[in-house]
Amino acid sequence: MEVLHGNRISAQTAIGQIRIRMEQTVRVQPVPVADTEAEIGRYEAAVRQAAAELRALSERASRSIGPWNARIFEVHAMMAEDVDYRGKVTETIRERRVCAEYAVELTGLHFAGMFEKMEDPYFRARSQDVKDITDRLIRILLGEKTSVDQDRPYILAASELTPGDLMRQDRSCILGIVTEQGTAYSHASILARSMSIPALTGIRIDPSWDGHMAILDGEKGCLIIDPDSGTVKEYLRITAERAASDSEKDEAEAGQALTKSGKRIILRANIGDETELDAAVTGGAEGIGLLRTEYLFMEAGELPGEEEQFRYYKSFAEAMKGQKVVIRTTDIGADKPVSYLEMPHEENPALGKRAIRLSFDNREMFRTQLRAIFRAAQYGNVAVLYPMITSEWEMKEIVRTEEEVRNELRSEGIEVPEIPRGIMIETPSAAVISDRLSEYADFFSIGTNDLAQYVLAVDRKNAAVAKYYDPWHDAILRLLTMTVQNAHRKGIPVCLCGELAADPAATDRLIALGVDELSVAPYLLREIRRSIRACEV
Repeated sequence: MEVLHGNRISAQTAIGQIRIRMEQTVRVQPVPVADTEAEIGRYEAAVRQAAAELRALSERASRSIGPWNARIFEVHAMMAEDVDYRGKVTETIRERRVCAEYAVELTGLHFAGMFEKMEDPYFRARSQDVKDITDRLIRILLGEKTSVDQDRPYILAASELTPGDLMRQDRSCILGIVTEQGTAYSHASILARSMSIPALTGIRIDPSWDGHMAILDGEKGCLIIDPDSGTVKEYLRITAERAASDSEKDEAEAGQALTKSGKRIILRANIGDETELDAAVTGGAEGIGLLRTEYLFMEAGELPGEEEQFRYYKSFAEAMKGQKVVIRTTDIGADKPVSYLEMPHEENPALGKRAIRLSFDNREMFRTQLRAIFRAAQYGNVAVLYPMITSEWEMKEIVRTEEEVRNELRSEGIEVPEIPRGIMIETPSAAVISDRLSEYADFFSIGTNDLAQYVLAVDRKNAAVAKYYDPWHDAILRLLTMTVQNAHRKGIPVCLCGELAADPAATDRLIALGVDELSVAPYLLREIRRSIRACEV
């Protein structure tokens, strides 16, 4: 019996035979071409075929897992047709006079690399989307077919899995998924959770496992190869008990999150795009604690207009049916660049022109986003959240801009409801002057990821200094305590939406500090709700 530990994707259990699928990565050579325009035509035909395949997958997925999750494939189709991506491919073909396959591979490496350098794990995971599109285009150009999956129950083990790979599986036959690569934020992981498929990532696959019995424990984050009979019996017992109490558990977990002493903690979801909305609703989220608008800006080939943003925000407001939707103004910058805004290279983008700083330097973009948010507030319980705040003058400028936008909308006959204003406490300066910032806010939202990085002077992506990254460092705890106390003196609530909120082992300490709300990834809602209910505070 061998036990391997990986990264949890969905906290469920699967027992069955392993099926190994280790497809070779497509490798192409820079074959020279004489007629570059003909080669570009061949590439454009491949783009049309890829988009058609992806939209067909979207239709199929819409019927089986709902339209929100199916939009993954529509987004992939749009990425395949993206002007910047296509422009880079055609430029490479013309300038290097090479085959389309090689130009696509170089372009994919370029754009995937841009995402991989980003700070936010959600956006780093988008590099996998670029790789998926690139791989599909190359296979079409080479005339290769993807493998056909067998129709027998199995735990699928693969190097990595794309959303398209997952949709080709027969859901009645797939018991679980184990991959070497991928993150909780990848679209394949999001789909696996929405389809209630037990899944793990970060486990090195051994081809010799093919056909062997295994247990995938998504709750403990482990894979057991060749379990002994006693272990199998124990897991069968646990699985049977869980199945018997599922309906009762779902009903209980959909309720409020109360500690043992009766203290209520609001539990909301962090959302990156529409694909996570269904999981938030089914997980019992009491609203959206953080809607990251960067996705909308980064997926677009041009600056999103007011109507596009309005429809986007409105869809979330309506979907949550009166529960709060906290919309954060866009947090793009040198660490999350977009092609249509001038963003010079920065040596330290985490400390550069990003978030509210970029919004201030692009006033029309900022005003357009606020107009869209304010208009969407007519259709639900909407709040606006401002990132990367460091001073009072920034808040004064925000208040002034809000008032200008409100007056402008009212002059157009659009009535704007009162919208709660939130401040992200993610810089040391914001925490230290939180008493003064509370004068401008209806709530605080603490981003512990950036706060810890800035307080400790530790780059969270740098493995060489990982041992210095301690989110429970006394300096951070003091700032958290100070922030909560200052907020409560003013009578405003504090939400925590960073990585600490998603750690079940941290729940009791956060509640003891006085945090009023937690906001986590949708797939963690049930687990964190259980942690809250087990808390003695």
